[in-house]
Amino acid sequence: MVKDVIAISDDEDTASSADLGPSRPSAKTLGKRRLSLSEAEEKVEWTDDSDDAYTNFKNRAKRRSTGRGRKPAGKSGDARKKEKKTTTSGSKSAVKDVGKSGAAVDDYADADIPEYLRQRRREFDQARDTLREAGLKLPPDFADIDFSDDERLQTLDERPKFDDSSGIKPSREHKEIELECSAGLIPASIAQYLRDYQIVGVRFLHQLFVYQKGGVLGDDMGLGKTVQVAAFLAAAFGKSGDERDAKRMRKMRRAGDHWYPRVLIVCPGSLIRNWKNELNRWGWWHVDLYHGADKEDVLQTARAGRLEIMITTYVTYKNNQRAVNAIQWDAVVADECHVMKDRLSETTRAMNEVNALCRIGLTGTAIQNKYEELWTLLNWTNPGHFGTIAEWRQTISKPLTVGQSHDATLHQLSVARKTAKKLVQNLLPEFFLRRMKTLIANQLPKKSDKVVFCPLTDGQREAYGNFLEGFNVSLINSVADPCPCGSGRKRGWCCYSNLPNGKPWQAIVFPTVITLQKLANHLTLLIPSSSDPTDKQKSELNTLQTCVPDNWEELYRNRDSIMNLANPEFCGKWKVLKKLLRFWHENGDKVLVFSHSVRLLRILQHLFHNTSYTVSYLDGSLGYEERQRVVDDFNSDPGQFVFLISTKAGGVGLNITSANKVVIFDPHWNPSFDLQAQDRAYRIGQVRDVDVFRLISAGTIEEIVYARQIYKQQQANIGYNASNERRYFKGVQQDSDRKGEIFGLSNLFTFQADQIVLRDIVNKTNIAEAKAGVNLTDIDIEKIEKIEKIEKIEKDEDDALTQVKKEEVDDDDGPGGLGQLAELLTAENKEDLLDAKKQAGRPPKSDAIAAILASAGVEYTHENSEVVGSSRVEAQLSRRAEMAGADGSQYDPRGDDGALFADSQVAGGAAGGSGGAGFSYNPPAGVMRRQFCSMAREFGFLSATDFALVVESWTAEQRRNCLETFYKRREARLLELELECSTDSSL
Repeated sequence: MVKDVIAISDDEDTASSADLGPSRPSAKTLGKRRLSLSEAEEKVEWTDDSDDAYTNFKNRAKRRSTGRGRKPAGKSGDARKKEKKTTTSGSKSAVKDVGKSGAAVDDYADADIPEYLRQRRREFDQARDTLREAGLKLPPDFADIDFSDDERLQTLDERPKFDDSSGIKPSREHKEIELECSAGLIPASIAQYLRDYQIVGVRFLHQLFVYQKGGVLGDDMGLGKTVQVAAFLAAAFGKSGDERDAKRMRKMRRAGDHWYPRVLIVCPGSLIRNWKNELNRWGWWHVDLYHGADKEDVLQTARAGRLEIMITTYVTYKNNQRAVNAIQWDAVVADECHVMKDRLSETTRAMNEVNALCRIGLTGTAIQNKYEELWTLLNWTNPGHFGTIAEWRQTISKPLTVGQSHDATLHQLSVARKTAKKLVQNLLPEFFLRRMKTLIANQLPKKSDKVVFCPLTDGQREAYGNFLEGFNVSLINSVADPCPCGSGRKRGWCCYSNLPNGKPWQAIVFPTVITLQKLANHLTLLIPSSSDPTDKQKSELNTLQTCVPDNWEELYRNRDSIMNLANPEFCGKWKVLKKLLRFWHENGDKVLVFSHSVRLLRILQHLFHNTSYTVSYLDGSLGYEERQRVVDDFNSDPGQFVFLISTKAGGVGLNITSANKVVIFDPHWNPSFDLQAQDRAYRIGQVRDVDVFRLISAGTIEEIVYARQIYKQQQANIGYNASNERRYFKGVQQDSDRKGEIFGLSNLFTFQADQIVLRDIVNKTNIAEAKAGVNLTDIDIEKIEKIEKIEKIEKDEDDALTQVKKEEVDDDDGPGGLGQLAELLTAENKEDLLDAKKQAGRPPKSDAIAAILASAGVEYTHENSEVVGSSRVEAQLSRRAEMAGADGSQYDPRGDDGALFADSQVAGGAAGGSGGAGFSYNPPAGVMRRQFCSMAREFGFLSATDFALVVESWTAEQRRNCLETFYKRREARLLELELECSTDSSL
């Protein structure tokens, strides 16, 4: 049980090797633990994947009223009893009897294991105990099977076979590979094309199959999960990689009562034909699609044992699960298995019934939104093995989320880091295998992932502010206030629980979020479409009146006019993108532009039609074959410049390596959507460096969306690798009392008109790290000025400042001045940093992209990779926390078990530790400029301009090095001067 593996003790004793193996869940625990289904409210995912989002939301609300009753699964017991099984297999049992079916209400996914699966598991374990190795699912034995082709082995055709134009070449000698732990062989024809990490993946999968366990292959996108499955299946079926494989199933059936595998593959509809094509590329298979008009014939063929592999979609399986589960599958492979991340969805419930003991999931994004999603996938692979969802929350989710808070105490951080390590090192290895794209970094060009915080236009700013001051948002923002009736309850759950039209106030939350996303992108998205339902048009017209009360009539009257779309005041992002496109077009680049709003894509398409650029378009309305044709045309035609793509429809399965620029026009709540979109261009076959630009409207709801992306990316890194992620946010996911800066409705419905929220959060976190880890609490502006007075250098600095102004070097619009002080705090080789830069010769040229963005009014950008991940200070704090005792007595900067970081995220405030000087976050601009000039002179630069150009080319880590070195030197000088003064006064 997960509780046994993850439990954190107060001492440092780690689990013994005996504890690392699978432990069995308690029937008592599974049978008695019951939670209310009210916990599992149907989730509203705030996206705008199509123009029907509002309708979908209303339908979803209607479904709530019908209840969530679950129909009893059909057992088809007679049909299953007729399935004869000559060999069974097993390993240590991961499932025990958990009481009568349906014993639990909530947590049903652990306890409500179908009886036919429990019966198969019992038979499996019994056969293993009795027959030993003969009870395993070892590859079929063809020793007694006669193949006429054996006499001409040298002339037999093999698969796969790649011509020179494919660019795919063997990576090892043409020799079969033995899978020692599972008695399998990878055919030589396949093995020669596998990389080392792929062979490890095949071993992992085949061992799961032989011992009839479940697991997840969680490799990063682009590492060849499909190829690894094809190789594993070849080993499981005893294939040789030549044309004899086409006869194996038929000869085994003719030989009599011999076991021969049957495998089910379930995947999204867009990948169903790709799977069939890939299997046929890598071998000879009897494979067919259970989909469409002929699916009943295919199922009958599989039931009769005349099919090796049956491929279907999640929807088709869900709608026909009783018929599909009448067959005892030896394995089921679920591609893109994160489709099952919601444990209460109909798809997940249906997949929990699948009639296979060996369940293999494939996904590069097992953790997308929260840690419970990983439990759902693991529980599907080995039902009941990982305890209940409540136990998972208590032992894993809660410690990890609480410990990741900016306000975490020493004890909370210690528990979080220990929990992550035990999860990654003890629990996951047997069931979860993940490798990162860094394994093939030598085969890929470079990639940058720049986040661009775009200013709104004046028109957008005014409309955004008007909407937030409107009735709906004011009502939502006040629902948590005490009700004026004096009942002591909150307004939203007392006298103001319903709107004037009688609907609950929750009904307007989703539309309000959608409206804010529209305002952040293009004002014409507010104009009702004549094709929409009447009630939606009326609602959107009211919203338009609220946002632009002075000219809504003109906008509505000219709603189909191209002038509305082309108005530069309607879209701040278009101002930025238009400048970038001009530069890229001159350089011969090709650009992918992704949006999750189909309507926004149509608007962009109209805008592009009024330029000289050639534009391609893809959204969900195109069929699968038409999508591939459009992609092929774009890849093959050098004249095609821009490709507009729906994030949802085109974010998976497409290869568009002809493009080298990717624009994510609007951020998605789920970071995996945007990451998958990037990988359409950044994948094997790409020969140019890829630059990604994520456009975020500064100060709006999009900053919160992107901040949650960072939070979720950090969660994934912690869950996969036990990474010591930097702790930016005070909020704790799923904790209503600790919403912090990014959770809760009030954060969504706030407009920071003159502030870039993420920049401030990152800088303040850097300051907090500085105070906690590098002991900079004694360095404040007063002490800096004292040094300057003692050294009598202020006159020189004022002269330098005058020169800076003449050179128009202004740090207010970038990450300079004290903003850099907030960044420059961790790394090594501090003294060598600037020497290397100066010895390199002339300073680097100013970045053309940076100049373009600055000309478009962009004040702040950063690389996503520099924000997500650890820092030297965070790693040091995490190590100290792990070493400390549970009471925090060994190390605590504040002298108690309070937050490790002082309250640094109080805007414009000072936060000092006891006995230390206050640290001013926002000193006057003149002080910041003067300090920058001091740094330039300190490190031997002739002018502040030369130093600024060098700093501009640095990464955040290099900047941290510089400032740390500078202030340590100044502090040492101050101590020397104070010592001299004290010596003189004593004489």
